[in-house]
Amino acid sequence: MKGARAVAASVGLRVRVRARPLQAGPSIVESVDLGARGELDGLAFRGDERLAPLARVVEALEAMGYRVPPFHAVIESQIPPGAGLGSSASTSAAFALALSALAGDPLDPQGVSRAAYEAEVLVHGRPSGIDNTVVAWGGGLVYRRGEEPRRIKARLPEGYTLLIVDTGVPRRTGDVVRRVLDAAEALWPAASHLYRAADRLADIVVEALESGDMERLGLAFNLAHGMLHALGASSRILDTVVHEARAAGALGAKLTGAGVGGCAIVLVEESTAGRVAEALRPYARRVL
Repeated sequence: MKGARAVAASVGLRVRVRARPLQAGPSIVESVDLGARGELDGLAFRGDERLAPLARVVEALEAMGYRVPPFHAVIESQIPPGAGLGSSASTSAAFALALSALAGDPLDPQGVSRAAYEAEVLVHGRPSGIDNTVVAWGGGLVYRRGEEPRRIKARLPEGYTLLIVDTGVPRRTGDVVRRVLDAAEALWPAASHLYRAADRLADIVVEALESGDMERLGLAFNLAHGMLHALGASSRILDTVVHEARAAGALGAKLTGAGVGGCAIVLVEESTAGRVAEALRPYARRVL
């Protein structure tokens, strides 16, 4: 939410980019999972438009002083696109790191995040910067736009786990962001209280994680989903997943990513994880 802190954590899904030098251009980019291919002649891109944002990564690297040689890059991803799990940011970050290594000087996390952000602008229009930050730094973070991210302990205590529920409903993050911002502006200053509540909720989430208070974390998930729903970030399918998860015994559930489609995250005790996952399968493309 605008101006508020957010808590984010990386998940165990990977993007791998293998890059090798070519004797001459144009450079070639291939995505195994998308079945997509493109070419870069300097900074001019031609080919599958889903790969076009990667030209912005090359432009960002050159602005940082890198001389990227002609290359052939192959992308393999475990992250479903358009699901709210940071697929585009992860791809851009891995691509930036691979090309900087090919140029002889691998980027640090700050540089990876900066290069990936340029591609996120092209993909999402007005990104918060949280996706490129968390994929570059890894682990758990408290994030606010324009501030250095703060690391937190994000590992759940023994006996608890998170389910990721992919609804399979695609959406464009930029469209959702505009929808939420328009609603907040139309309802200002009343909506300002939601932003302040979201900022305070970040403290509660961190406190619950670091103390192992999963009951409180589940309540925080539920409150966060309600606030996001109020601003138009949810949808019928996401609300159904959240409510069915709670009815099946989850401690809490909320949408993740931009919302409207994509994924929800569900906090459960491991002893009930199978039952909750089974209850959610009719509403999901997959439950991770």
